[in-house]
Amino acid sequence: MKIVLIEPTSSKANVYSRLHMPLMGPIYLGTILKNLGHEVEVYHEDIQKPDYDRLQADLIGISILTLTSKRGYAIARKFPREKVIIGGVHASLLPQEALQYARQVVVGEAEEVIGGIVDGSIKDPIVQGRPVQNLDRLPFPDFSLMQGYEKKGFIMPVSTSRGCPFDCTFCSVTKMFGRKYRFRSAESVVDELKLRQSSKRLFFIDDNFAANPQRTHRLLELMRAQSNVGKWSCQVRCDVTKDDTLLKLMSQTGCAMVCVGFESVNQKTLQAYDKKQTLEDIVQAIRSFHRKKIKVHGMFVLGGDNDTQRTVWDTFRFAVKQKIDTIQMSILTPFPGTKVYDDLQREKRIFNKDWELYDGQHVVFDPKLLSPKELQMSVLRAYLKFYSFSKLFVLFIKLRFTNFLFRLMGYRIVREWIKYNRSMPWLVKR
Repeated sequence: MKIVLIEPTSSKANVYSRLHMPLMGPIYLGTILKNLGHEVEVYHEDIQKPDYDRLQADLIGISILTLTSKRGYAIARKFPREKVIIGGVHASLLPQEALQYARQVVVGEAEEVIGGIVDGSIKDPIVQGRPVQNLDRLPFPDFSLMQGYEKKGFIMPVSTSRGCPFDCTFCSVTKMFGRKYRFRSAESVVDELKLRQSSKRLFFIDDNFAANPQRTHRLLELMRAQSNVGKWSCQVRCDVTKDDTLLKLMSQTGCAMVCVGFESVNQKTLQAYDKKQTLEDIVQAIRSFHRKKIKVHGMFVLGGDNDTQRTVWDTFRFAVKQKIDTIQMSILTPFPGTKVYDDLQREKRIFNKDWELYDGQHVVFDPKLLSPKELQMSVLRAYLKFYSFSKLFVLFIKLRFTNFLFRLMGYRIVREWIKYNRSMPWLVKR
């Protein structure tokens, strides 16, 4: 059977469309189906779009996030409904919506049900996926299935765990992967890394790379012994810096940057998000990473019920003072299925459900202590100041070229965002 799996493009002027890092789901599913004897092609539209006028397949699989769901549904309409299967985070949160465009929708993890869906033994319109309990049983993802893999470099994702027990109020991760951590063995991960030696940029996509310190210690020790892993990045929490041995191993094995969900510099907002960390934890974490020459990409979520315009500028000043290398100031986004969505929906504060705008860069709800326009413009102006030409120039003359390149990407994205959104009436809706 000919099977084509597609990840839709992100909206324009979006950091995700710049990074070219594919979702792991289609790659894992494509590898499983290939091993079952099917002919498989995988597309990530930001890397290479299919020629839809000529595309022939027995089955089309589309994996959607909330911000890519609109595009995903448009792709689905290009094919007979009986040929289309939809999965991914957004489909798991709103399966009835996705079912309007597909014969079947998969809720949750699809690896253990995809074979039955394809051979017809699983016929339910909404298929409940099953969490993969032993992640070492999954095949190593075959990135050669991705069209354009050899033509265009992208960040190579590596998954070593699933799940997260923290369940922050704005996060949809636990809705997809559950609140129980599941880990691959360190040996399995390193065996996969040996296949990725030609990749210049590795990113561990786990929501918390150091969630199991003992396992992470073992993994890093094996990576150090391998000695040729190259530069890599990951997502971690502030608490990883409390383990100095672990932090040292990260530095020794080539960790170039960490992405850390600081979320807020407003302690009341941190408590409301159920983040379980303090402002002092954030400050100490940044300093610890920098002492080990690890760059910090600080991620903040703005627009909580305790946030004002001052919170936005406090965040900017904090980032400058603490010398955070790059920042991501996301606007609070009420993803379906999260506590934030349920609360705002009950209070009738969500005024826009165009899923394409649910990218962390657009205000789609009424904040409590400032207007939507005030939140939107404050974040935009703070971005413009952080990613300014003058700051780029300073980095360049100081020969800090890595930071210069990261900031240059931010500079371009912000200005593309302004150009793309300038004529949109909803930008100044309220």
